Amino acid sequence: MNEEEMNVSFFVMSGDALRALNDELQIQLGEKEASELLVRYGFRCGESLVNSVGYTCENIEELEETLPGLLIETGLGRAFTKKVTLEEIVIEFEESIEATHLGKKDTAGCHFTRGYLAGVISSLFDRKYDTIEESCQCQLDKSCVHRIVRDDKYVVPEPEIIIVAGDQKYDLDICTGYLVKEEAPDKSYEVFKDWVTHGHQGLCITRDFPAKIRKKYGLEKTPIIWLSTSETENTVPPQNLSALFYHIENFLKKTENGILLLSGLEYLITHNSYSSVLKFIQLLNEQIAIREAVLVIPISPLTLDEKDLKLFERELTNLEV
Repeated sequence: MNEEEMNVSFFVMSGDALRALNDELQIQLGEKEASELLVRYGFRCGESLVNSVGYTCENIEELEETLPGLLIETGLGRAFTKKVTLEEIVIEFEESIEATHLGKKDTAGCHFTRGYLAGVISSLFDRKYDTIEESCQCQLDKSCVHRIVRDDKYVVPEPEIIIVAGDQKYDLDICTGYLVKEEAPDKSYEVFKDWVTHGHQGLCITRDFPAKIRKKYGLEKTPIIWLSTSETENTVPPQNLSALFYHIENFLKKTENGILLLSGLEYLITHNSYSSVLKFIQLLNEQIAIREAVLVIPISPLTLDEKDLKLFERELTNLEV
C-alpha cells in the first residue's frame, strides 16, 4: 500500500469512526447534547494538534503561513481559507470527511469539525475562538463553510490593584484543594481576598452577581465567572461543566501559585447530577495539583446527605477557618 492509499484509508476510517461516535452519542444523550459533546471533543483534539507541533501565532501573517499546513494535518478534508483576520477566519471545505460520512440529514452538522477548528485557532493565538457553520454538505449545500470568531468572554488572570503589606493571614498548601464547611461563604471569600491582595492571581467562580462580590470584598481586577444563564460577559451556565472546566484550566495555565474560589457547589449539583459534579471536582483537583495552585470550595453541610458530603471530604482537605 502506497502513501496515498494509506492516507485515504485513514480518512475513511476516521469518518466512519466519527459517524459511529455521533450515532452512539445521539442514542445515549439525544441530539442536542450529543452535538455539544462532539464540539467539545473536537476542540480538545484541535488543541492537542497545535500543542503537538508546537506552533503559535503572533499576528495574521504568521497565521496565513501556518494555517494551510495545519488544515492538511487535521485530516478533516480538502479545505482552504477564504478570509483571515484577528477577529474572524473563514474556512471552506470542498470535501468534508465528517459531512461525507454522516450523510444527508436535515439536522446534521459537522460538529466535531466545528470544535476542531475552534481548538486549532484558539491554541494558535492563545485566545478563545468559537466556530459557526454557515453551510454544510449534510444539508445539501455545495460546501461546508465555517466562520471562526473571537470569543470576548475570555478569562485573563489579573493581579489586584491593592497589595497588602505583611504576611498572609491564611497559610495554605500549594497543590491542594480545600473544603470549607460554612452556611454562608464569608470565610472562604476572606481567605480568597487574603491571597489575591498578597500578590497571588485569583479566579472567583460564584452564583452571586459579580458587581456585588466586587463591592463587598474590594476585588477590582480579579476575574469573576458568574454561574448564570444570563447572556453577559464572563458568564457560564451552571449546567455546562465542560465550559466551566475550560475557563478554569485556561486560567491555571497562565498563572503561578494562583488561587481558585468555587462558590456555588450546591448550585452546580442542582443543575447536574451529583456524580457528574463529583467527577468535575476530581478533575479540577488534579489540575490544581498539576498547576501548583490552591482551590477553595465553600459548602453548606445541611444541603447534602452525609454520604455525599463524605465523598467530597475524601477528595478535598477540610479547612478550619
